[in-house]
Amino acid sequence: MLMLLCHAGRLLSKPSSMTAAELQAAERLLKRFCHMYYTHVYTGKEERLRLCRPTVVALLDVPANLRACGPAWSYWQFPAERLIGTLTRLIRSRRFPYAAVTTAVSAKYSAELVTSFAETHVADAWAEATGKPIQRDRQDPAGAYSLSKDPKVDILPPRRDAAALIGQELTHLTAVLGLEGASNIPEKVFAKKHFRLRLANGQIAGTVPSSEDPGDRRRVHLVRVRSHMRQAERRGQGEDRVPVNVYGAAHHYAVVLIDGAPKAYAYLECVKSSSDRHGASRLAEKRRDTECFTSLGGAMRYGNVTAIDAVVGTLFVRERHVVLYLREVFSTE
Repeated sequence: MLMLLCHAGRLLSKPSSMTAAELQAAERLLKRFCHMYYTHVYTGKEERLRLCRPTVVALLDVPANLRACGPAWSYWQFPAERLIGTLTRLIRSRRFPYAAVTTAVSAKYSAELVTSFAETHVADAWAEATGKPIQRDRQDPAGAYSLSKDPKVDILPPRRDAAALIGQELTHLTAVLGLEGASNIPEKVFAKKHFRLRLANGQIAGTVPSSEDPGDRRRVHLVRVRSHMRQAERRGQGEDRVPVNVYGAAHHYAVVLIDGAPKAYAYLECVKSSSDRHGASRLAEKRRDTECFTSLGGAMRYGNVTAIDAVVGTLFVRERHVVLYLREVFSTE
């Protein structure tokens, strides 16, 4: 059983490129390892419940993550860094930090295990003991509402009261409304600013953190936006609309009532790249079929939130921020 895991680990962590056949072979080895572990080690017995670890079954996600994100060396540190960032809040004793964090982590996951088991198998008894109804379906917090059904995009509750857009923000939003053909644009546009957005794939898109935010908060403000670019045909007989990815850091999400219907826009700070040094088009450059950019600080503009399709991370390599698209298992809060 351990040799299956070692063989799969050698294939998955090799420094050179990995073929599709090798990835399929590693996936088969991991499936055999998990089957043998739960059959011969855990064996489904109550007294061995501590051996039923989520980290074992999480191995089945590794091949899918490699297909979506690329080689393991390019992204493996992100889940570990996010987990380590949450541990500092669990340390309650400066004299015995290691004992404190061990006790807190054990209590946290034990409580989650008991809660999930009770809500799944003895829901009525659990509701009677706690006095709280079981939330069988995911319930949105108060103040959240859905903007569209296809794709389904949800605005999460605001952190501030409604505010009027003024200055540069108002100019940019008015320009976008004009491009979209809005017929009744008032002179003074009132908007409610939101700071969290749930995308169609379940990811939570945040905003650029303020100086008061803790340093271990996850970076979820860099988003990928679906767009098009006009490109001349090869024979010079016209132009084609080519789909492209543009990137920007979200500062807030503005909801406005125009022509009797609510519309939502993301205020984005565009990226800069060698192909777009002023950040006017938000286009990234490509190196070996991988999108990357130099820095943020490009033009500020509004974009429709339904065009945002993913929250992305970056890896700083050779003075370039290489874009890494993270699957939902690594991207949700």
